[in-house]
Amino acid sequence: MTTSITKEELQSLQEHLNSTNSLTLELGEIEMVKIQLEKRHENAKKTLDSLTERESILNKDLNDKYGAISLNYETGEYTKID
Repeated sequence: MTTSITKEELQSLQEHLNSTNSLTLELGEIEMVKIQLEKRHENAKKTLDSLTERESILNKDLNDKYGAISLNYETGEYTKID
């Protein structure tokens, strides 16, 4: 002979298990998003390094050609700095 818990107990247990499963799924999704964000962050840092290096080269090239100047980045006009 088998005996069973009450319907209310079974329903409560099933609700708890469903909540646990939903939370497990959500935590997995959060981890996936976290990994994607970490990859984006790493790519952004690499891009920043590349842009910083390029900026240094551009500044050096301009400085070698024109000397110390104050440059208007919108018009390209500059004034010499003494």
